[in-house]
Amino acid sequence: MEIISKFAETAIPSIHLRTLAAFVPILEERKAEIEKIQRKTFVYDDKRLTRNELDVYYPLNSTLTKNGKTPILVFVYGGGFNTGSRQLPEPFSMGYRMLGSFYAHRGFITIIPDYRLVPEVKFPAASEDIRDAVNWIFTNADIIGIPSISAPDVDAIFVMGHSAGDMHTKVLTLYPPVSNTVHPRLKGVVWFGGTWSFDERFRVEVATQQYYGSQVQQKEREPRALWNGLSDEQIKNLPDILLVRAEREPDMILESWEGMLLDIEKRRGQAPRAIICKGHNHISPNWALCSGEGEEWGEEVVEWMKARLALE
Repeated sequence: MEIISKFAETAIPSIHLRTLAAFVPILEERKAEIEKIQRKTFVYDDKRLTRNELDVYYPLNSTLTKNGKTPILVFVYGGGFNTGSRQLPEPFSMGYRMLGSFYAHRGFITIIPDYRLVPEVKFPAASEDIRDAVNWIFTNADIIGIPSISAPDVDAIFVMGHSAGDMHTKVLTLYPPVSNTVHPRLKGVVWFGGTWSFDERFRVEVATQQYYGSQVQQKEREPRALWNGLSDEQIKNLPDILLVRAEREPDMILESWEGMLLDIEKRRGQAPRAIICKGHNHISPNWALCSGEGEEWGEEVVEWMKARLALE
């Protein structure tokens, strides 16, 4: 974290690879502990030949739900709509293994699916892929379970998305053609480091145009518009929402964050629970997991999920 604190820039292209490189040697030193967590890979959509797999990370000791089963966290990585993978190449192979290990060590079966990217697909295909992964988990608990821990609890599924993955998770939550086709009732969603509304800085990006379409379509499809399009009853029936961002996000995300807080409080009658990842930039929070420093935000997410389980 000391190295990260010296990065004056917050723009994602400026800090991306530098941030990853800072954590590589730290995570390599902790590789043995990280790899104590068993990982298995499954195909969740056999109709496609690529980007149709998910990785399951198994806790050594489960956090138990009221059903005596193991809760599930699905993590949706980012990558600007046109990059990203559940397993990264060397020298970055500890990401996202460290994230799967971190939450598995805290008792959650942690699942990281791949999804399709632009230019292959357009809105809302990536969110449909995440939906398909969640639905596959819901109907295949017996397949992903292992004898050494309690069975997966498909009534206790959380979904956390970061950056572009946050955007896909918001669509999964707020866009009825997708949200209405998610089979399980999600226990909670974590919106992490994505934007709420699109300004000119976001609209002109090539990947944004490829995925969301024209500026008119972007305006109709931005999370704020999807939120405003829901009825009061639909808002009431949404799963619990946790908001997370880094302390040193790009200006666009910081500005959008304030509007999101106000919009959610206005419609739900109370301020949403929010976590600020102290000292972090946009990239560093996930990479800090299992590093021994800068992990506090992750512990807070775990506490929030366990509190949702306690309310059952």
